[in-house]
Amino acid sequence: MNVKRFIPNIISMTSLFLGFLSILNSFIDNYLLACYFILIAAILDSLDGAVARALGVSSEFGKELDSLVDLVSFCLAPSILVYILYSQNMPGISGEVIAFAPLLLGVIRLAQFNVSDGDGISYFKGLPTTFNAIFICSLIIYVDSVRLTNPQYSDPRLLLPIIMASSFLMVTKVRYSKISFSKPDGDKKKSTKLSLSLISIVSFLILVAFNKFELALIIYSSSFVILGLLNHLFIREKIHHKFVKKILK
Repeated sequence: MNVKRFIPNIISMTSLFLGFLSILNSFIDNYLLACYFILIAAILDSLDGAVARALGVSSEFGKELDSLVDLVSFCLAPSILVYILYSQNMPGISGEVIAFAPLLLGVIRLAQFNVSDGDGISYFKGLPTTFNAIFICSLIIYVDSVRLTNPQYSDPRLLLPIIMASSFLMVTKVRYSKISFSKPDGDKKKSTKLSLSLISIVSFLILVAFNKFELALIIYSSSFVILGLLNHLFIREKIHHKFVKKILK
């Protein structure tokens, strides 16, 4: 029996179990623990594919399993968190509809990803479900850390539009770079990506070292979301400028 082929799937199923634990803890108001379970699941999610490739045991089953795990841990679990924390007391079914956004848009994002040929592409089209879940959890953790000094930050009227906006980014054409630590081999784009990845990790660790984990987490996650959007707008403006320049010639 080839034991190696089970290792990536065990990692994926552990991530699924953490998503399940997050949901259970959301229901009993342990929302911070629920967030940390999602964050740990996200770390494991970044490992399963890499481990499968390193061991040479990538499979279609593994890809499908990974997608189903993402559905539970990074779409359903965050939606339940948002509902219990911020929207369950809203009138009618408006709270349910708003909390449904990470799940609904996440499912659409996963379906689009599954039918697309993303191999060899250095970017994600749309915000990945994993990063949306990380962003939502980092927002919840940060708001909890400052709720005594800045209670206005925990106002659902402020947080829900932000969560809705980040969830919507999952189904857009905004390009998000894949975090890479591969050798650049003289490629300038790869060198830049490697440098930015290392800088972000070092900056994160420095803030954590100064006991600023919550701040480090929200800066890291929001920077990823915002920089991808700004880069997309810059590319569109560049294409538009070239198009106008070509017409005027």
